[in-house]
Amino acid sequence: MWTSGVCTTAGRPRMRVRDLLDDDVLGVELRSEPDQPQLDQPISGCAQSELMDPTPFLQRGELMVTTGMALHFEDHRTWEAYVERLATVPISGLAFSLGRIHGALPNGLVSACNQHGIPLLELPADLPLLQFSRHIWQELAAQRYEIVRAGWELADECTRLATHGVPIVTVLQRIADAIDAHVALMDPADFPLASAGVPVTRSSAAATTLALPGGSGARFTLRIRGGAEGQLLQPLLGPVAAVLAMQLSYTLASSSPLHSPAAARLIEAMLDDSVGTEALATLARSAGLDPDAPCQLLSVSADPNASTANARLVAWRAQVHLESRFGVVRFFEHPQRTVFLLQRPGTAEGAAQGLAAAIDLAQVGVIHSGDLSWEEIPLALRMAMRQSHTAGVRALPPLDLASIAQALPSAGLASLAGRFIAPLDAADPTGVLTETLGAYLRHSGAARAIGDELFIHRNTLAYRIRRIETLLGVDLQDGETRATLLLALHIISA
Repeated sequence: MWTSGVCTTAGRPRMRVRDLLDDDVLGVELRSEPDQPQLDQPISGCAQSELMDPTPFLQRGELMVTTGMALHFEDHRTWEAYVERLATVPISGLAFSLGRIHGALPNGLVSACNQHGIPLLELPADLPLLQFSRHIWQELAAQRYEIVRAGWELADECTRLATHGVPIVTVLQRIADAIDAHVALMDPADFPLASAGVPVTRSSAAATTLALPGGSGARFTLRIRGGAEGQLLQPLLGPVAAVLAMQLSYTLASSSPLHSPAAARLIEAMLDDSVGTEALATLARSAGLDPDAPCQLLSVSADPNASTANARLVAWRAQVHLESRFGVVRFFEHPQRTVFLLQRPGTAEGAAQGLAAAIDLAQVGVIHSGDLSWEEIPLALRMAMRQSHTAGVRALPPLDLASIAQALPSAGLASLAGRFIAPLDAADPTGVLTETLGAYLRHSGAARAIGDELFIHRNTLAYRIRRIETLLGVDLQDGETRATLLLALHIISA
């Protein structure tokens, strides 16, 4: 069956053994009793041989043609061994030409073909083998032309889809519909990034892998299960494979975000102090999230030196993994970091459980939370965004000082904090003393860590600390004073 020039039923219009029997001009007769499915097997080619063992020169699905010139024996066991070898290829059928060498089909050959389910065709003596072979090859050439033409039409249709910005899974669905098979896009590490079509559960279903064009290194591939025979997939899917490769290259390397506009608006609103709870709930619903249900947060950061393509591939893998575990997955891309909002978990396991099977945790940093309310998510999101890249999986801190500072909207408090630190800015407009104070508080006074961060000598640090204490009128050895100053700095920066 063909629609718009594209084969939509995998096995047709392949030439079959039955087609030779239905051709009255050829005069071919069926002399064995194979199962009906054997007569519908597609013919991949035509091979003539008079050898006792032609199997080294045969290919799967070929129609074997012989005159039996070297096959002069009466022992049924010899015929049995001959046909058994042909069945291991397997061939689509055996065409035996009658004539001076054999006036009738040997009984042993008929019996062996029945035993192994191979269609045995009797060719009349007045049918030249050259004419018979030419007929098959001409039919196969015409069908191959139709398949190639269908392949270019499919590629043209998929190109139009890609230029309209549809996701790759939509293109894969069109391919799956065209060949009536399950199609999966595999990355260079053989991880499934997207798939379409009805999954094939039969272990005997044909499986074919086609490499997408794109350089000499590790390649993305299409894995097809079911549908057409593998030898016809290359001419049918070759052109569309190039389209997929270009779309994939653009998707991974483009600076355009992959997240949906609705998810982007929600995340951006969470980072905006002026957006209220009701407005966030409305944006959550538009993004397909339930603001009345708990939500988990997961952040994936790539190595800062990684390319955009590698960072996106990591995020893509994480998305595929999370979608297998959560009913709702929404994400937002930042440079070198992707944030996921997750709802409706399918299991009791946490969001980060099993991620090692999808991404290399030696190169990727993952931060995850437990269930959060929608009042907590904006603060948790900001905490996640502030975390530096560290390879491996870690839980999001329950709370940090910056979150406390950001949750204090008092203008008076901000003014007092600025007044507290003002003597440092007045004495040193360059901000060196304020920077030193921040490092001192972050590292709890550890001179080596502070010196490494600021690239200063221990004596320089001691001098600056004495000056800070004098200007502010405080004792930095006092724990409450340190906490107050640290909070003041966070309030000012917030």
